[in-house]
Amino acid sequence: MSLYSNIAETPQDAAAFLESLTLFAGLDQDQLSEVAGRMKRRSFAPGVTLYHQDMPGMMLYMIEEGSVRVYSIGRTGQELTLAIFGGGDIFGELSILDSQHHSATAVTLAATVVWLLPRTDLKDLMERYPVIAEAMIQLLVARVRSTTHHVEAMTFQDVQGRLAYELLNLAERHGCQTGDTIVIDIPLTQGDLATIVGATRESINKAMSALRSQNLVQIDGTQVTLLNPAGLRNMVHERGR
Repeated sequence: MSLYSNIAETPQDAAAFLESLTLFAGLDQDQLSEVAGRMKRRSFAPGVTLYHQDMPGMMLYMIEEGSVRVYSIGRTGQELTLAIFGGGDIFGELSILDSQHHSATAVTLAATVVWLLPRTDLKDLMERYPVIAEAMIQLLVARVRSTTHHVEAMTFQDVQGRLAYELLNLAERHGCQTGDTIVIDIPLTQGDLATIVGATRESINKAMSALRSQNLVQIDGTQVTLLNPAGLRNMVHERGR
């Protein structure tokens, strides 16, 4: 796959994909077809920046497959991962709704296929179909709740507790469960985890070693498997959240 490619053909099940997204779930088939006609489908290789922090927001992004990391960069160059999105997730909405620049950078973690909806089309659709506007409000509420929980974990937990919390969160959103174990279906390096937890790589390595020694997690390259999710939840609860 090239760094960027235009997928010219629109899949026959495009409406079915859009219907699977909460943003458009309230539309009928004709309306879904109209939305699909306004969108472009693109594929990206791993490591491609979709937009930079402080760039104007021009598109709403919808992931068909793959994963995207959204992060902010401080003045010292330190990164903080704000979210990792996967198949079925929507992002880039804030800069469209308030007409401001992006507050973070988005980069693909794996080969990714996304649908792009221009800002002017999204605003037009929200005016014409109130059900989309209502779904957007619900999306923003979910974002606020997720941010609140993340801040609580960052405040009340030590590094090991924060790592356990974030691994559970990633497993809930991107996990594939087999029996009692859950594989996080996105590639994660120690550096990625450090930017998610808000810690140094050294402290993440130490915390991860502690979780492995307790048979709570297993690491195979960039793949993380939760061997005992219940044990991780107990650890988070005992450490303050």
